[in-house]
Amino acid sequence: MDGTIDVRMVLSGISFAVTSYFWLVQARKERPRLEFYQLSHFRLTNRRHPEQDHMRRLCFQQLETGGVLAVNHSTRQNSIVLFECWLLTPAGEFRGDWGFGGDDRPPWNIGPETTIALSPACFFDVPADLELPENPIVQVDFITASGKTFSHHFTQEAPRLGSAEEPLQRAA
Repeated sequence: MDGTIDVRMVLSGISFAVTSYFWLVQARKERPRLEFYQLSHFRLTNRRHPEQDHMRRLCFQQLETGGVLAVNHSTRQNSIVLFECWLLTPAGEFRGDWGFGGDDRPPWNIGPETTIALSPACFFDVPADLELPENPIVQVDFITASGKTFSHHFTQEAPRLGSAEEPLQRAA
């Protein structure tokens, strides 16, 4: 009788361990986890501010719509309801207004374990004498329906993905 109880206890322990492991893995996959990839260049337009002579209005917008790829690694749907923009310069951070390209406006719904293309745009009021770096950095904080924030830094030039060699050199 003692041998039967030990076998049952061992099998019960193994069953508990396996079930716990899969519950933990599943719970991890259900947590919101978004990643963003810049696929195309942004353009930075510089306009005179309509109301203040000592300021100018910068627009950070994509050349083509859908140039930002949002990846949902979760097994649940996520929705980006709005986003906030920050221009990061050596002179300081400037908070901007958000916008969008074309008809591509929030909320953006991202299905489970899928991707969508986004077209965010940011507008900044900055001093007229502000010196901008050659490839300015804009931080975008994407805010989901659950209140979780996902941040990403975008630059004017899209990062090169893959090898920097020319295709013919890679083939050789």
